[in-house]
Amino acid sequence: MKTSILLIDDNTDLAENIAEILEDLGVEVRLAMSADEALACFDERVWSLVVTDVRMPGRNGLELLDLLKQRSPGTPVLVMTGFADRDTVTRAFESGALAIVDKPLNLDAFVDFVGRVAVAEKPVLIVEDDISLIENLTDILGEERGVLPHPATSLARARQLATVVDFRVAIIDLRLPDGEGLDLARELRRRPDGSARPVIIITGHPEQLDSVGDDPDRSSQLTDLIVLTKPFLVPLLLERFREII
Repeated sequence: MKTSILLIDDNTDLAENIAEILEDLGVEVRLAMSADEALACFDERVWSLVVTDVRMPGRNGLELLDLLKQRSPGTPVLVMTGFADRDTVTRAFESGALAIVDKPLNLDAFVDFVGRVAVAEKPVLIVEDDISLIENLTDILGEERGVLPHPATSLARARQLATVVDFRVAIIDLRLPDGEGLDLARELRRRPDGSARPVIIITGHPEQLDSVGDDPDRSSQLTDLIVLTKPFLVPLLLERFREII
């Protein structure tokens, strides 16, 4: 199926330039100059990817992101901004952004990202409330062939995503703002077809797992889980990830 992108930016020259580059690569691109126009376009079809600027007249890109995720939690949304302060990055990830890129765009990197989204057949859920770590994990795993990381900063966001995306692997922090990662791990251990879904637990509090292991009613939650203690080495993460993906 042809890759389709909804691109939202009130900078007409930039938007048309990006669209021309992508269309030359065989990507179908629809332009919208505002959040309201984007919402009307969004409802017309299923999009492979939505790309939105943050600063626009009327609703900004983060407000648009919230509305898009209410309508279609599983649609990947890339946020681009020339003002990538930590508050903006945090807000974007908390609202369900797939990634955040700086403007002016590195067009080669942008095209590469679009290409990876187009061929991705291995969705991976990353549940982590540390924004710096979730950025790093998304970047690292996104380089793996066919892998498309879906970040979530809370159990609620992760559960919402899991209802619409059949994740190949879940990487879950043990402690999250709205509950324990082990509860989510238990829920996601089985895929819709009944097969096992690999789960990696990451934690800076391994003693919490020791207490779970001492509880007969909860120790079964640890069966077959891969556990990595923070801070972990990237090569170790990749080794374990490649074994199960």
